[in-house]
Amino acid sequence: MRLPNSQQKAGFSLIETTVAAAIAATFLASLFTMNVATMDTIRAAKESIAASQILQQRMESLRIANWHQVTDAVWLRDNLLNAQAAGTAPLKGLVETLIIVPYANPGAGTTQLQRSGGTATIVSQNAALLAENAVKILWTVNYTGSPNSQSITRQIVTILAKGGVAK
Repeated sequence: MRLPNSQQKAGFSLIETTVAAAIAATFLASLFTMNVATMDTIRAAKESIAASQILQQRMESLRIANWHQVTDAVWLRDNLLNAQAAGTAPLKGLVETLIIVPYANPGAGTTQLQRSGGTATIVSQNAALLAENAVKILWTVNYTGSPNSQSITRQIVTILAKGGVAK
């Protein structure tokens, strides 16, 4: 039995195979690029969450303290800022700044502390804060983060009153 001539075996040409390989390579390259961008986004979110957690922990520590402790720069340095906050591991170049301003008279002078490299220092001190009825607390966290090792700042601001909310 003879097969008719119209049933010849057909294959892909070299050009068609090259085009198919180029399309597959382009797809894989875009997939890897998307993966890198996604990982940068996840890393940035992790850093942002860590910074928010640090700010929340620090502010809660201040809320627990009594009025003498909140207005005393030495106590704040020795008991609050000298201890590393939990969750600081993903943050590179972490610098914490605490500024306490009299609420009724913001121009009366501030107390400012800074923690960098594990060491807390008193930048300025206002002993008259003890006589104030309320203070404004500004806690700032600066770190080098993703993407592209850029400087990022997160801040929390609150007002603490002498005697608490009920008085």
